[in-house]
Amino acid sequence: MPIPFIAAGVIAATAISGVGSGVKAAKNSKEAKNVNQMARGIVDDAEHILNTERKTTNESIETLGKKKISILSSSVKDFVTYFQLLKNVELNENTVGIEELKHIGVSRDLLNDLETDSYKAVKVASGGLASLGTGVAAAYGAYAGTMALGTASTGAAISGLSGVAATNATLAWLGGGALSAGGYGIAGGTLVLGGIVAGPALAVGGLIMSAQSKKKLNSAYENLSEARTIAEQMNSATTVLSAIRRRSDLLHSLLTDINDVFLAGINTLKSIISDKGTNWNDFTRDEKEAIQKVILTAQLIKGVIDTPLLDEDGEITRKSAEVLNTGRDALHKIQAQKTF
Repeated sequence: MPIPFIAAGVIAATAISGVGSGVKAAKNSKEAKNVNQMARGIVDDAEHILNTERKTTNESIETLGKKKISILSSSVKDFVTYFQLLKNVELNENTVGIEELKHIGVSRDLLNDLETDSYKAVKVASGGLASLGTGVAAAYGAYAGTMALGTASTGAAISGLSGVAATNATLAWLGGGALSAGGYGIAGGTLVLGGIVAGPALAVGGLIMSAQSKKKLNSAYENLSEARTIAEQMNSATTVLSAIRRRSDLLHSLLTDINDVFLAGINTLKSIISDKGTNWNDFTRDEKEAIQKVILTAQLIKGVIDTPLLDEDGEITRKSAEVLNTGRDALHKIQAQKTF
């Protein structure tokens, strides 16, 4: 009568095997869930860091833009107003020739250019810097002053500067919201951030964000690998953004320092005119040199404002690095000159 016992043994073994398979399946399912949670965490952390840097960089570029507009609509405007009062001006070419200013690049018709730029900047700032439309300050911060101003020849066209920013994928993405929100600026914006393709990667990332309990364990590890790739791309984008922000902050600092010297020079110009009138021939040598110092500072201001932070493709410019060095050297030489 052994057959029933054998049958019972087979049934028992099968049952045990079934329980074992069930235990293994449950274990795999739990591990897959943990791996997928790890993958999601990796993407979430990288995205948070990137989005934080995006906001900070955008704020830095906007701050730089507001500084340009402020200087053009106030300091430059005052300089042009008072300098235009002068008569019979004869500048000393030897005094005017600071080598660094040649490398920065300013047109020969400095006064007319400054007058045009200040006129347009006054229109932009007419409602107050705090009320600038979306993209306007960013456009001024990212582009050369003449490049941004060139799109706004009339008051009605000023609002079009937001469109200028939108045509640059980097600016559009910087001011367009978090990566997880999607949007027009992401694919193009991240593309110019060092050739990164976070848009398609995020589409894969979306799979990681969704419920993964039914996926096999090997699929979960594939998700983990994808998550690490996405995180690397986001980290690279963060590095690029950080470089843009630092460059923007340095340009802002340089402009602030130059403007401090410029304001002092404008006050000197006003004082000379108040004391001696407007005829260049009535000024002493020291007074003439003091005025020429103001002109040098105006030239330097113009050169820095006209240096773009980003090019039309949204990449940080080499010119902006050069102007930081030459601009700072030129400022030191101007400061070293005699002050009336």
